[in-house]
Amino acid sequence: MLLHGFPDFPQSWGPTADVLADHGYRVIVPYLRGYHPDTITPGRRYRNRETGGDLIDLLDALGLPEATVVGHDWGASVAWAASGLAPDRLAAMVPIAVPDPGTVKPGLGFAWQVRHFWGFKAPLSDARAARNGRAYIERLYRRWAPTWEGSDREEAVSRAREAFGDPTVLHHALEWYRDLSLNGGTRPRPACPILLVTGSADFGGDLGPYERTARRHGAETLVVDGAGHWPHREAPAVFHTQLLGFLSSL
Repeated sequence: MLLHGFPDFPQSWGPTADVLADHGYRVIVPYLRGYHPDTITPGRRYRNRETGGDLIDLLDALGLPEATVVGHDWGASVAWAASGLAPDRLAAMVPIAVPDPGTVKPGLGFAWQVRHFWGFKAPLSDARAARNGRAYIERLYRRWAPTWEGSDREEAVSRAREAFGDPTVLHHALEWYRDLSLNGGTRPRPACPILLVTGSADFGGDLGPYERTARRHGAETLVVDGAGHWPHREAPAVFHTQLLGFLSSL
């Protein structure tokens, strides 16, 4: 199960899905709730217990007792939340760019790195994000992965700017931030092997939360040198090699 994050969409998993399929794995690549008009239901919330529950509900709908979940950004948060709701449903986890939330130590540095959280929670955030053809999306990609260049990145930015041209989709994608609590939520309880992935330059290069996560859960760790917030796409060959090795060890 490949889960995307913000500001991203399932199509960005294409190269990874192809690699996994070529090696005989069944690959499922859903939209997160709010990222496609068909996933939007008025009044639905975006708290951890709902978004983590989506993963469990999807497994039930597909008749799958468990799955290995590879999640980036919000997709990783969904995996952590699902592990707290039903740890027996995750055969393995590959959280990318998001450590166990309980290992993050609040402070001025952390607050600055996640300043977009507060911006998206503020009034009129939809209008600010939509300004100038959703130019803010381009700025986020540049801020979070300053050395990432190439057609894959440009396609991802273009896709996000186009999709968020639907004001309803943009609003619900930002609802994830509005419903986020940094002081609570579902406590992760993974009972499965974990491959933790991050870029060495992501969010200021603070690897402390990842080191604490690895110790807490006995996780294997991949730190992609020089990569930002999309290490699996900034260095796909490195990521795919590590991912396939991890999966073959299960």
